Order: sequence, then C-alpha cells, then structure tokens
Amino acid sequence: MEHLAELLAREVVSVGPSETVAVVARLMKEKHIGCVLVTEAGRAVGIFSERDLLNRVVCPQEDVRTAPVSRFMTPDPVTVEASEPLARVFDILSRRRFRHVPITRDGRPVGMVSLSDFAGILKEVFEEDRYAQYFVDYWTASQGRK
Repeated sequence: MEHLAELLAREVVSVGPSETVAVVARLMKEKHIGCVLVTEAGRAVGIFSERDLLNRVVCPQEDVRTAPVSRFMTPDPVTVEASEPLARVFDILSRRRFRHVPITRDGRPVGMVSLSDFAGILKEVFEEDRYAQYFVDYWTASQGRK
C-alpha cells in the first residue's frame, strides 16, 4: 500500500459553514469522529475538530445553539490529493502536528485520514516488520504522548 487512494473506504463527514456548533458536535458524537470537514459548493473551506470545540467554543462559553461552525473552524485546511504517497500524509501529520488531514481528488473531498488511522495503517502494512512499532512509538513520542 503506497498511495492514499488505496485507503479511502470511509465516507467524508461534512457540514455547511452555517451549520450550528450544537448540530456539528452532536454529529461528531454520533459518528464517533474527531472532526468534520466544512464544505461549500463541494470544496473544503474549513475543518472543525474536537480541539476547536474545546478551545474556541466551550472555554470561551459561546452559545453552541446559534453560533455557526464557520466562526470557529480552521479555515482553508491543508489537504492531500488521493494520488499522493502515504509518506506525504505522515509528513504533514508529524510536521504540522495535525490529527486529521482531508483527502481530495481533483480538489474535492473524498476522505479523511486521522492520526489513529495512520498509526493503524502503519501497523497493518508493517505488521511483521520489526520496525513498525518503532515508527509508531517514535511518532507518538514526537507528539508528546505516551
């Protein structure tokens, strides 16, 4: 497995920019996901994550019932084309300290790869390779996790 296109089996969970934070938070809970893509006219315009919810909404005590997600999302998310090699995603996740990267095909969202997906991918791909755990441990340590 070398390219992202080989991994894309999950649906992209997305919302419009005017959707309320309450609806988005409920959707994230129901789908057991850590972020949603914010799209407009079929293009990614932002990403809204658990961190955004906590740091930009909950802590400042914003009204989630009426506030649009566009007010709190991270605009213009970094995306990766599905034809890119897996190494590119690993590079983005580790260097940018992201937990999620939207995957696109011709600029349109087709998937989302998360940190835990990527760790699982590494483990699967290198299951019998003695270096697999080393890479997972190294990446986890570089992110400040134990």
